[in-house]
Amino acid sequence: MKKSLLTLLVIGLTTQITLAVTSADMVFKNGDILTENSQQPYAEAIAINNGKIVFVGSNDKVAEYIGKNTKVDDLQGKFVMPSFIDSHAHPGMVAVTSSNGELAKYQLPTTSKEDTYAYLRKIAKENPNLPFLMVGTWSNPLWGVKGPDRKEIDEIFPNTVVILLDSSGHSYWLNSAALAAFGIDENTPDLKEGLSFFVKDENGRKTGWVKEFALMPYIAAAMPQVDSALLAPAVQSYLDGLAKKGVASVMDAGNFNNELTIIKAVQLLDKAGKLPVRYDVSHHLYMPDQLKDAVKTVLDYRKQYSSDLLTFNTIKIHFDGVNEINTGALLEDFANEKGNKGGMLYSEDELKDLLLEMAPHKMNLHLHTVGDRAVRTALNAYEKAQKEYGKKLPVEMTLSHMEVVNPGDMNRFKELGVHANFTPHWFGGTTFKGSDVALGPERYSHNQPAGSVLKAGASVGFSSDVVSKPQEYRANPFMGVQMGATRQETELGKDTPVFGQKDDRISVADMIKGYTINNAKAMGIADKTGSLEVGKSADFMVLPSNLIKMDVYKIKDVQPTAVYFQGKAVQLDKK
Repeated sequence: MKKSLLTLLVIGLTTQITLAVTSADMVFKNGDILTENSQQPYAEAIAINNGKIVFVGSNDKVAEYIGKNTKVDDLQGKFVMPSFIDSHAHPGMVAVTSSNGELAKYQLPTTSKEDTYAYLRKIAKENPNLPFLMVGTWSNPLWGVKGPDRKEIDEIFPNTVVILLDSSGHSYWLNSAALAAFGIDENTPDLKEGLSFFVKDENGRKTGWVKEFALMPYIAAAMPQVDSALLAPAVQSYLDGLAKKGVASVMDAGNFNNELTIIKAVQLLDKAGKLPVRYDVSHHLYMPDQLKDAVKTVLDYRKQYSSDLLTFNTIKIHFDGVNEINTGALLEDFANEKGNKGGMLYSEDELKDLLLEMAPHKMNLHLHTVGDRAVRTALNAYEKAQKEYGKKLPVEMTLSHMEVVNPGDMNRFKELGVHANFTPHWFGGTTFKGSDVALGPERYSHNQPAGSVLKAGASVGFSSDVVSKPQEYRANPFMGVQMGATRQETELGKDTPVFGQKDDRISVADMIKGYTINNAKAMGIADKTGSLEVGKSADFMVLPSNLIKMDVYKIKDVQPTAVYFQGKAVQLDKK
């Protein structure tokens, strides 16, 4: 017995010595390191081996990890933080829109109706035999609550099939030729009452204004899919841009009818070793009949396409619409349209049943919830599902955008363990127009109450939600951090008025937490990334200044001097 104990003691001591002298591939020391680990918030040094963090701590102790082949980087006081996570992005949609030559070539003015008509006449004159035209974006506030009419386009394009995208990204304006080409007539049913539908005039005639996703089935049937191989470079370009800004993980929040095309494009990048981030593809629900096969579809995607970097863990639901076109789901009527409270894609019980179906499969649910009724319904559904499940529901549910949140629901996020997600580059109040009229001054003045939701104890994350090439620069998370902290449009300067409530501004420290560990928790990957802890992936960036201490109005222009993903350099400052 004594001999056995002695043997175990010797083995134990040998193991300790072996661990102590195991050298790291890389050591970073003399740094100002923010870890986002609540048990060890700050450090001076980190050590990396095989793409994983093996040490976080002091300069003195990291010396144990330095061997003859260890690369040692003296940070000289530079700021180090975990890589950003963009938990609601649209790289696929950006790639698709950038591949459309007409969308890239033409841009409708948003200054007045007359300017819009004049620009359309210019296109018609330059292209007299044009069979098809899809361009954006017209400003829906200019046409008011009744919206535009197809007759206005018919006068300019009597024969060309014309589809005009609006400034909210949630409606289309078609001419008569387009409706006819899609086989849409006065008997064509709406997709979802109050949400996705064909607007009619007082005589019941379809005006050509199509809200939300009522047109999607027709577009999917009529338009050919873009080749995945052709889209892959555009996806890579967008992701490379994010990676250079310190983004290591992305959740693609939907691609409508291009979903499988984008999956295959990302898979091509993955197999070629060109995927610079973790990429979680959501299965995007925007039509009522998608619900029944949602979980099965995600499981099929996992089986066919998943890898270490390409994952399928999320169902994303376009649960309501947007306030700009009166389709967001509100508790009270729209200020400019009495009797209309907007619409939702699914009922509370349908959402509850989906959550229970997802529970055994380690899936996340991410919802587009703009209005306070959508927020409340989703919270109710989660609460019901959790009660029926009998214990903590193993589904990470995130509510995104949340332009209107009833104060009585704010504390429920913490109580239920539901995540909140906001889009801070919208916090300047310049991105979308028309919701001020739709909501009225009181609700609009509390637009996107991120600070209030955070103070109520919610886990709050942040994301970009950029869907087009011209807006790509706004996916910059440093811009997001600045606008979350100031609620001022970066392009208008520090003297521009604060958008919404000053109390809804969020500290830079909490903005960083939202873009890192909070987003990791919402995506179910906090065991892999989101903070600098032993055992996690070496996803971090080196910055010239401490974001928390620097001038907040200069954060948008910060450029990382180094970015590491899984321990490998993504982008280095070679100056």
